[in-house]
Amino acid sequence: MRQLRHGRVLLALGLGVLLAAWIQGVLAQGGTRGAPQTPAAQPPAAQPPGPGGGRGGARGGTGAAGGATGFYDFDATAQAGMVPPDATPSEVHQKITVNGEPLAYTARAGFLALRNATSGQSVAHIFFTYYAKEGVSDPASRPLVAFVGGAPGVAAAWQEFGGLGPKRMRWSADWSAGQPPYGWTDNADTLLAEADLVFVNPVGTAFSRPDQPGRASEFWTTAGDVASLGEFVRSFANVYGRRNSPLYLAADDVGTGRAAGLAAYLIDRQVPVSGVVLLSMAPAADALAGDTQYLTLLPSLAVAAWHQQKLARDVQALGLEKVADEARQFAAREYLQALYKGDRMTPEERAKVIADLSRLTGLSTAFIVNNNLRFGVDRFAPELLRAGRRALSVSDSRVVGYVPAPIGGGRGGFGAGAPAPAVDYNQAGRAGGFLAAYETYLRRELNFTAGGGVFYLSGGGVGTFTSTGTDEAGLAAAFARDPRLRLFVGANYFDLGTPFYATEFTVAHLNVAPEVRARGITLRHYEAGQMAYVDPEALPRLHADLARFLSGAASPAHQ
Repeated sequence: MRQLRHGRVLLALGLGVLLAAWIQGVLAQGGTRGAPQTPAAQPPAAQPPGPGGGRGGARGGTGAAGGATGFYDFDATAQAGMVPPDATPSEVHQKITVNGEPLAYTARAGFLALRNATSGQSVAHIFFTYYAKEGVSDPASRPLVAFVGGAPGVAAAWQEFGGLGPKRMRWSADWSAGQPPYGWTDNADTLLAEADLVFVNPVGTAFSRPDQPGRASEFWTTAGDVASLGEFVRSFANVYGRRNSPLYLAADDVGTGRAAGLAAYLIDRQVPVSGVVLLSMAPAADALAGDTQYLTLLPSLAVAAWHQQKLARDVQALGLEKVADEARQFAAREYLQALYKGDRMTPEERAKVIADLSRLTGLSTAFIVNNNLRFGVDRFAPELLRAGRRALSVSDSRVVGYVPAPIGGGRGGFGAGAPAPAVDYNQAGRAGGFLAAYETYLRRELNFTAGGGVFYLSGGGVGTFTSTGTDEAGLAAAFARDPRLRLFVGANYFDLGTPFYATEFTVAHLNVAPEVRARGITLRHYEAGQMAYVDPEALPRLHADLARFLSGAASPAHQ
């Protein structure tokens, strides 16, 4: 996973369109009682050209129709494809140490066929890994957490191998994957100590494929995505005897809407869901609409500037949480009023808000004036450190990289005066080494040999994704169906792609009953970028919070 996938430098180029589509729509269609059990047929979706953002890779592929260039991206127009064999998943028995105690577990890796409820024919094969603690007399006594990946195109390997499975990627000192050979280590902060774990890769991610490539786009819709994952969860629970276990659904990044809609879908089909875990929660459309997008983004910009030592000395001395809180107060009061008034502000009011914006963001007053008090990640990320030709990473504003000068024409350049393509330096330094280590882990430790073709970690396997509904509507629908459902939301201070204040806005505006809000919702913050489970300092606290959540311990709505 811990891809997706997996902001507005990279996200403005490739992920922006996808993010806008996804946050406009949660998987509410899949929660309708009369929805089909399998994806409905639709014409093949057009493949987006060029790379997108998030988790070090493109969200979608070019869809080249075979030929000498068709080696990587999945072609949804092909007439035939490789169907994984219906073989028994690989099975190994392993042991790690957690809190000084041995933890023995069985690990499986393989495919589960999705079958049409009417014909019984296989329509797709989902690749999954499954970790179950050994020595448990009654599996129903153990919660089961199903991780369903990130944004469309992002595999669940990020969550599994990034920090929540029993083994995790061994990162270098600078948080990147470093240089080969890449490796992994036992994970003392794995959630396997509290629950059994299944990591599910939606169609078009990892090794998961439709049986007929020409019908791939049926899975790349809100209803199709949810229906296919719902059928996986139902079938998996039956095959492995987990039908009576407490079920939790987990996702991160833009894929959080998927988990929300999936909960409603499963409840409607008599599959109880105990809780939903949303990490780097995708903001509601209202949190990113009009001038609200600048209000909900500002606190993330302030803490980014604080980390980069770009604030005035008195503000810098406040520390992260106090800077974040001051930025929240400014956004909700003075900044909100200024954007509402516009040209009706007095010269004194305008001068003050410009000065305060500069104080909290580290940007020059000239830049703020030239941008009419409004700037998104696409402008902020390259501007804050422009003097040193550096730019921030959207996925983690603590990580910066060098920005090449515009390249002139000739010698394969980008054209006269054209800027180099935007890069998320954080994910670019992680994804390649991560995938190399993970595929080696699958084969060396899990004895998985059935996989064929490309492992789609962060893109290339999913084309245009058609989304409908709203993410927050999916959660509201799930809570309406079962008020006992519980929700855990993780927000990250340094993730510019899913700003923490936008997450707070979304949670505060959920359409749920007062008693649900009082006892059913937990919101936690982490000093991390996207994918807090990858951060070695944030992971222990995330693990402790999730362990408490899975145990059913009561938590306040906000902390």
